[in-house]
Amino acid sequence: MKKNLNSKRTLLLLLILSLFFAWSCSNDKMDSNTGKLNLSAKSTYANLATKSLNSKEMADNITIDAFLINLSKFELEVDLEDDNYHDDENEQWDDDGFYDYDDDLELMGPFELDLMSGQISFLNINVPIGNYDELEFKFDVSTDPLSDLFGKSVLIKGTVDGTPFIYWHHFDDELEVDFEDAQFDITITQNTEGIVIDFDLSQILDSVNGVDLHSAQDGNNDGTIEISPEDPDGNNDMAEAIRNKIKEYVNLFDD
Repeated sequence: MKKNLNSKRTLLLLLILSLFFAWSCSNDKMDSNTGKLNLSAKSTYANLATKSLNSKEMADNITIDAFLINLSKFELEVDLEDDNYHDDENEQWDDDGFYDYDDDLELMGPFELDLMSGQISFLNINVPIGNYDELEFKFDVSTDPLSDLFGKSVLIKGTVDGTPFIYWHHFDDELEVDFEDAQFDITITQNTEGIVIDFDLSQILDSVNGVDLHSAQDGNNDGTIEISPEDPDGNNDMAEAIRNKIKEYVNLFDD
């Protein structure tokens, strides 16, 4: 009886060791085909003076006190000319040409980013080795009732010529961005690749290339200029213009 018990224990131990060996081999193979991608976001302000930890004064007598965005649905678009994509042995690629949240990897969101707090690292993920043309992401409305972004996807607060202004919108646009030099791909190796999404407020709210906030009006005379799709102050056209400029002045940078 004792001999049978020892035999069973030996068989159980061999089974456990076999499973561990198979798991280790599988992980080694997986790790050899993937690298790390670290996604960060920041906002850029030209010709600014820092008034406080949470306030920045730009050119043209514009001060920014808050810049919040809500993002979701990140996708990396595969470079179809990349040899790795055409490798029949690589089973990690999906047939639609995207390695995204619908496939093996889910990029959990939403991501609420406070772009006044410097460069924010908000996503660190394993990604198959290869070259990617673009990063695609989606602005989305916050569903958090405790957030300042509740019911909104973008919120900017500050002053223009000393008068408080609030810009907000609830658009859910998708946006594809790549490096400033279109010749560069997002290249994933076994090392960590850092990518920074940069929102250039100095261009978005620039009176020459962007939207001139000085033409906004306080239509209801409540002391605050509101620029939003609800349009209480008559600035709806400007709200749409800022929406378009936000999408226009986004770039990727290698970190």
